[in-house]
This record gives sequence, structure tokens and C-alpha cells, in this order.
Amino acid sequence: MNIWIKYNITLLFLCSLCCIKANAQDPTFSQVYAAPVYLSPSFAGLTNGSRVALTYRDQWPGIPNTYRTLSFAADHFFEQYNSGLGLVFVRDDQGSGQLITQNIGLVYAYEFPITREIYARPGLNFKYFERKIDPSSLLWGDQIGPDGDILASAIGDFEQESYKKIDASASAMIYSDDFWSGVVVDHLVKSNIGFTDIESPLPIRTTVYGGWKYRFRNRTRNQDEVSGTLAFMYRMQDDFQQLDMGTYWYLNPFELGLWYRGIPVGESEGLTNNDALIFILGFNIGSVRLAYSYDMTLSNLAGHSGGANEFSLIFRFSSSGINESPKGAIPCDGGGNDWMRNKSSSRGRRTLF
Repeated sequence: MNIWIKYNITLLFLCSLCCIKANAQDPTFSQVYAAPVYLSPSFAGLTNGSRVALTYRDQWPGIPNTYRTLSFAADHFFEQYNSGLGLVFVRDDQGSGQLITQNIGLVYAYEFPITREIYARPGLNFKYFERKIDPSSLLWGDQIGPDGDILASAIGDFEQESYKKIDASASAMIYSDDFWSGVVVDHLVKSNIGFTDIESPLPIRTTVYGGWKYRFRNRTRNQDEVSGTLAFMYRMQDDFQQLDMGTYWYLNPFELGLWYRGIPVGESEGLTNNDALIFILGFNIGSVRLAYSYDMTLSNLAGHSGGANEFSLIFRFSSSGINESPKGAIPCDGGGNDWMRNKSSSRGRRTLF
């Protein structure tokens, strides 16, 4: 790689490390409901039994050594306790290992009925995370000699090259067979995430999400349901705000999705949030859901970044031993989940009023 290109990439990386606003501190997925437990603790156990989810994201493949994120989650619903319990692990690599963030969290959600059709799920996530940087992989300005030779650097020293901290998030959600809405407040534990003597606090992040399901054709004994979902997600962290909106269309076993990420809701100086158009193609067969999505970049990086490729895989294990077709509104496992069809015969009989 040309020495100046490498230098410019290093500068871009360092700016994102030291100067960029907090919206870049947290990895995000385009298939937000393919990693539901990562999105919100309230999703823990929101399935008819157990669930295992794996998501991999390669962002900006057209630029060497940029962003790769891996998420693994497993959760289970304990019906006798009206509780969901889960474990989620996330690893985020920036700059070919130049900056690595990984965390593991224990997630809990409690479910109770508000009415016969509407349920509430408060949730908590307690996590342990590690962040580390490799200064030897960075190229500093004073290392470039007059002839382009790489010299020893007198700068680039960090007070620490890694640290380990704890964090927590809280959430609440209500849902029915036709809609869902929730809020997540993350980074409740104040942390300094910088590697230098400059204070770099991680601001609280608030996420509001929800959606509505509409049915073109109801499910009968002889035909599958044809339905769609409208969804939104709003995120706010420090000076950054972003609104994403999308839609899904389902005809078993296929799923199509289209999202627009970055609808303007409030501009901050030096920040832009009109980001990408996201195309999602999913396939459901029995207890397995496989999906691929592509982010078509709309910002100034279009034509250079290569967008983003994302793959997700979900396994569902029904407590009854029967993997029924998804039915609920939330698009966690294709057209929703199979948990709603069991409500009326068990937990759904208990209401608050």
C-alpha cells in the first residue's frame, strides 16, 4: 500500500478513536432484529423455548482494514418464572486489530400481561467489556522521512494500551400480536474509554424502537399468511441523533426487507447521519433462519467504501418439540415469533385488568 494512503487511513482511524462523537463508539447491525438480545435486554427469552443467534458484519470492505463485528447470543424463556435469560457476546475489530472492543453480557427480562393481548417486558443487561489498541500497527506523521522511508516515532505513546470495565443497560418493551414498542438506556455505568490523558467519557445512549404488522392474507389450513411489517429505530447519544425506518415482507419461507438509515431529525455541526439504504433477503425453513443484507452507502463514501455485508443465522428450539411457523409481529425470527400462539392457553389468561 502506498505510504501516504496508509498514513491517511491511520489519520482517519485516529480521528475516529480520539475525536469523533459517541455515535461511532457502539457497533450496530443493519439486521437489527437478527440480533434482538443485543438490541434490547427485553428480547431475552422472547421465543417459544430457546434461541441461538449469530451475526457477522463486514463494513466498508472497499477500504482496507476497516470494521468487522461479530455477535453471538443465546437465550431461553423460563415459563414457570415468566422470565427470559440470555448471554450475548460482541467483538468489534477496527483497523485490522488496531482497535479491538469485546464484551460479554448477562441479560434478563421479566414478562407480565397488561391486558389479554398486550404484554410488558422490562429487562437488564450487565456486561464486562475490554478495549485495547495496538500502537505498533499505526503510522505516525513523524515516521515518514523525506524520501518516504519509515522512521522511528517520537509520538504515539499511550498511557495504557488496554482496559477492562463493567457496564449496564436497562430496557422496557410492550408488545402484542400486531405491534411492539420499546426503549433501551445503555452505558449506565460512567466509564472513561480513552487511551490518553484526555478524558473520554462514554455518554449514555438511548434507543427507541417499534413497529406494526399488517396482514395481506391471513393464515389458513391450506395457505400461509402473507404479511408485512413497518418498523423504526431512533438513537440518541451525546450530540448524535439518528432515525432509521424500514419494512419487511413475508411469504413463507421468504423474507424481504428494506431500510433507510439516517433520516434527518437534528443535525449537529460536523456530523452527518444520512448513511445507507439497506436490502435484506432472508429464508426460513423449520427452526432455522438465514439472512443476508447489503448496505448501499449514500454518504460521501459511496463508490469507495464498498458498503457493508452482513450475515445472520438463527436457530430456534421449541419447548414443545414442535417448531411452528412464525406468527408474531416482531421480526426476530423471520415473520415474527411463534410465542404469540401460546399466550391464550397459558400466560395470556392472567391480566392486570
